[in-house]
Amino acid sequence: MANYVRPQTRQLSSHSERKKLREDANNKNIIEVAQQLGMTLERIGKDYQWKDHDSLKFDTRKNYFYWNAQGFGGGPIKLAQTIMECSYGEAVRFLTGNEISKFDKNLIPKKEFKYFLSETPYATELKAFTSQKRQISNETIDFLINQGVLAQSKYKDRGQEQPDPVIVFKNIDSNGEIKGMALQGMIDHPDLYPGRDKLKKTFGNGSYGCVVKVGNPPTNKTMTLEHPLKIIAFEAGFDMMAYLDLFKEKIGDAYLVAMHGRKKSVISTTLANALNVPGTDEGKATMLDVIENSTNGIDAVKIILAVDNDEAGRKFVEDFGITKVSVIPHLPKVTPGEKKSDWNEILQRIKTPQKSPFEERLKKAAEARPDFAVRLRQAAATKQK
Repeated sequence: MANYVRPQTRQLSSHSERKKLREDANNKNIIEVAQQLGMTLERIGKDYQWKDHDSLKFDTRKNYFYWNAQGFGGGPIKLAQTIMECSYGEAVRFLTGNEISKFDKNLIPKKEFKYFLSETPYATELKAFTSQKRQISNETIDFLINQGVLAQSKYKDRGQEQPDPVIVFKNIDSNGEIKGMALQGMIDHPDLYPGRDKLKKTFGNGSYGCVVKVGNPPTNKTMTLEHPLKIIAFEAGFDMMAYLDLFKEKIGDAYLVAMHGRKKSVISTTLANALNVPGTDEGKATMLDVIENSTNGIDAVKIILAVDNDEAGRKFVEDFGITKVSVIPHLPKVTPGEKKSDWNEILQRIKTPQKSPFEERLKKAAEARPDFAVRLRQAAATKQK
């Protein structure tokens, strides 16, 4: 978060003057405000998203942001309040007491991520939730825990009275340094997270994902056309785990990476680290574009895009824009009558017995009318006699 420094201001003498100041603050260009706050942005079509938390989107036409993962949005004042964690009045003073100009990356230094969670021994709740609710095998759960990328901790989000147990997917670089993380809640809070119920939050360098090493992927010196360096990319950690369960006999030697969204920069960084390419994090995040624009390509690299089969996932594949490295889409099949599918849904569908449409209607009727459920049980008991 940006450090708030209160600017010099004078006491306003009238309601109309205070109203004019609020209007001036909310009329600031929200993209320039975001940059002044030190937020690194990524362009998505005509709009933008925050690189560190890609569920925070900017609508430049409305001069508005919306943070999907947190369930709220607003104009420049609300953005300043959120990033600086300050009051409404302080945000107005920040916006009107400073000239909002073009972004100078040295103006507000970007803070390095520090892993601040205390991990819960044994991860009992993580294992129960992931195996029972997500149908992931214990073998795969233990595999990620042993690689050090999966853990259980506690986290208290805004609006919560006490910390909840959370699942942690850690983003670790090739030197073992934790560059960021994604948190997945296990307890429903529909009032805090409307539409998805549970906490989902990311921290740290947005160009790093949760990487899992399967088998013995080749190095930059040993990779060949017959044994390429393979990277399989997913939108979320649970999809990565489900894919490992589904295709464990076919994956072979590979790096699996959960992007915590749809980020070409994460795949670029994973590739750069796998090839042991030196350089800054910013440089590694553009690795694929460098290959595309300044080389003849790398034949012995294969990237598999195992993203969700929905409009956004298909657009990500279509717009990926890399031709000098082998890029192969592997999207889960969509069930007839549905609009989307992801790999965890596929795994759950396979492991959970499917009810017929008639059985589903009976279940819904029973849930809606408890007395109906009682009569069903009585009828079943009579039939058994």
